[in-house]
Amino acid sequence: MSKKKKIVLIVIILIIAFAVFRIVSGKMDDTGVTASDVINIKVATAELTTLESTSPLTGRLEPVEEVSLIPKIAGEVTKVYVSLGDKVSNGTVLFELDKTQVATTYNQAKVSYDDARVALERMTTLYNEGAISLQQYEQAKTQFSIAKEVYTAASDGINNYVVTSPIDGYVTSINVSEGTIASQAVAAVTIANIDKLEIETSVSENMINKVNLGDKVNVLVSSVSDTPLSGTITALSPAPATGSLTYPMKVTLDSVSKDVKPGMFAEVIITSEKTENVLAIPSNAVLIKSGKTVVATIDKENKVVMKEVVVGVDNGDLAEIKSGIAAGETIVVEGQYYLEETSKINIIE
Repeated sequence: MSKKKKIVLIVIILIIAFAVFRIVSGKMDDTGVTASDVINIKVATAELTTLESTSPLTGRLEPVEEVSLIPKIAGEVTKVYVSLGDKVSNGTVLFELDKTQVATTYNQAKVSYDDARVALERMTTLYNEGAISLQQYEQAKTQFSIAKEVYTAASDGINNYVVTSPIDGYVTSINVSEGTIASQAVAAVTIANIDKLEIETSVSENMINKVNLGDKVNVLVSSVSDTPLSGTITALSPAPATGSLTYPMKVTLDSVSKDVKPGMFAEVIITSEKTENVLAIPSNAVLIKSGKTVVATIDKENKVVMKEVVVGVDNGDLAEIKSGIAAGETIVVEGQYYLEETSKINIIE
């Protein structure tokens, strides 16, 4: 092949290669997405506020009043008057035991008591009239006293066969039924007053001097609502529990809705620190860049300015800014992690 032909061939190849390049580039331009260097951000204004640092304490809601009723005597259950979940009052009869044998003793004691009472009344009249001696009168008084004690004991005994509720509340468990034997080893019925609930928890030595008996606290029952309930510290130990380094504490709910029930997990929110009139911004607005603590701000010309700050109390939601920015400055609260001072920005609502 001559030199001239070679040159022509090379030119043709170059033309074809350039054409292919243009075609491929055109297709990429048609289907590709041009990257933008504009960063969307959200902003807020640095303001003076009250900053609180809280410490949550955990526990379970329990009834303030709860009783487990164990019969004073064992015996066959003849009647059960309540069901699980029933509301009862103080004195409500819950169940009865077979009192056939004790009833006989009771009836005999009552007859003897009535006879001795009538006899004493008659002897008193006779003694006042001088018809009997002092000795006869004293004997009648003694017989009456003995009969009265026997009758009282029999009355107490028969009352043990009728079990009543000692408090107002709800039946939370029943372990007896008609025909079964009520044991003195197992609670027959449990009654709980769920109108008042409390949380038993404890505080550390760092917190014990920051709480006082009667303090109002927030109680969060997250399974029911994200809105805290109001509670009061009703018991606070001045010394740690045996074998523990924490101080026992009780918090009673000020009011109980029907949705809040015993056994639910609760958090007692204790305010450990409270600072008023401080400059605070959202905690996530604070960044660490090149080993420095900074906040991305937007100046009057809508440009990004990174400012080094000194952070004080941070409760996880808000961070106190001791120096570096001033109240009224515009700070970036979303998109700040992608910013540099040369970044182009678009502020969105």
